[in-house]
Amino acid sequence: MYIADMHCDSIMILWLERRNGGKVLNNLRSGDDLQVDLLKMKEGGYLMQNFALYADLHIKDGTSPWTQFKEMAQIFHEEVDANSDLVRQARSYEDIMRNRDEGFLSAVMTVEEGGVLEGDLDRLPILYDEGVRMMTLTWNYENELGFPNEIPAGWEEDYSRYFKFVPRTDNGLKPKGFEAVERMQELGILVDVSHLSDAGFYDVAKAVKGPFVASHSNARVFAGCNRNMTDDMIRTVGEHGGVIGLNFCPDFLMEGPSEEACKCSPEVLIRNARHVMNVGGSAVLGLGTDFDGIGRNDLDPANASQMQKLVECFEQAGFSPSEIEGICWRNVMDVYKETLK
Repeated sequence: MYIADMHCDSIMILWLERRNGGKVLNNLRSGDDLQVDLLKMKEGGYLMQNFALYADLHIKDGTSPWTQFKEMAQIFHEEVDANSDLVRQARSYEDIMRNRDEGFLSAVMTVEEGGVLEGDLDRLPILYDEGVRMMTLTWNYENELGFPNEIPAGWEEDYSRYFKFVPRTDNGLKPKGFEAVERMQELGILVDVSHLSDAGFYDVAKAVKGPFVASHSNARVFAGCNRNMTDDMIRTVGEHGGVIGLNFCPDFLMEGPSEEACKCSPEVLIRNARHVMNVGGSAVLGLGTDFDGIGRNDLDPANASQMQKLVECFEQAGFSPSEIEGICWRNVMDVYKETLK
């Protein structure tokens, strides 16, 4: 079964390693500390992987978001070029299908944090020319485009507070956020609402004519964290023909008294998958593992090489072959076919 994953943070890991004086090139081929690398993808049956370029607006050394993006984009291109026997960059649905037919993995560049634009929407065509085909409008900080849902203060001392956030319903997209959404649609860059406030989500739903995605979010009914989707949001994404990527982060999957008590297991993933599909329809669910951005190594499946194990668990849980194909790759590809240019 092919795998199409809408979100991982592996390029960020390589960027941090390079900035700290680590290995300069070819870590993406077989990175011992990476949950996603090209050999693991090959073993796991991957069709394509979205590689997110994440910019930290509060980075301690003061590196600008735009500089962070450019440095990560350079690493992405260098790694793809250095491993041309295994992978090619894909900019469209047709690229992904052609790469598959010719025996190559596909790497799609995405951006996590619309703040990389620093309010300059003329940078959107530059992102597009680099190959960016999806962008979250925010991360967990307010930026020039809009507002996220806030994580409750004091959750580090009292972990139960993490799941008691108050959704932001009064601050959504800013004027530049609405303009960015319009220009992204014109270019062919998918709008990603993961991390966006509830108000921002509904602003996007009104502004976007076709599909949009929540690349790495789960069902809020099981884990009341700021990232996750309410049932109404799930239905809305489905009505737009969009996709929600099943996130493997334990505390986005379930609530618990401590971070360690939250688990990523096939059973918990299947519970979330069933709910999202029951609410939004079978075409609304895809994969958005968040591998290499989770910060834990006790996941099950543990990394990209083990994704066929999840396929087997879906089969054992009674999902139909067409449902499993949809979750694993087809639903995402249908959105890409309609939106990427």
